[in-house]
Amino acid sequence: MHISKLKILIIGPSNSGKTSIANFLSESINIEEAETPRPTQGVRIVEFELSNLSVNGKSNNIDIELWDCSGDHRFESCWPALRAGVQGVILVCAPTTAHAATRELELLYNYYVSQPKLSAKQCVVFYNCTEEQDDVETLNLSPTFSKVSQLAINLKTGGNRLKIDFSNYIASVMQSINKDV
Repeated sequence: MHISKLKILIIGPSNSGKTSIANFLSESINIEEAETPRPTQGVRIVEFELSNLSVNGKSNNIDIELWDCSGDHRFESCWPALRAGVQGVILVCAPTTAHAATRELELLYNYYVSQPKLSAKQCVVFYNCTEEQDDVETLNLSPTFSKVSQLAINLKTGGNRLKIDFSNYIASVMQSINKDV
């Protein structure tokens, strides 16, 4: 079975930079929006293509449906719809949310990764550093995340690195899906 479209959720606490990351990855950044963050209401779906992605030695073009999900718990009633058919989960937290994020990420991981029985390779944690001096070591996740990739990202100084990390993550998701089929 050939998967041509992936449903990837980008979730995490409010104000962690999920929308900025989604906009950057989909190349739909609007400078004004990037400077004045607005909370996502429920979910926002961004679609784009990842071209020439190497999976198991073969080049693929993958359509990505990136579901930019609100971190506000008042939208929790929407969670079952968000989770339906999910193939990958990007958990995001930032230095400003890191203290409260560990429990929140555990809750989100359990609901969106463990319960639908996704593999650890279908999940990644992005620690969204906004300043060069952000201390990556401040994110101390539970053993639940021991097999999950945890990457420090910085849109201002490491955008190209983020695109490479995202492509590697999508290749990992594709390998997990193809292994299960």
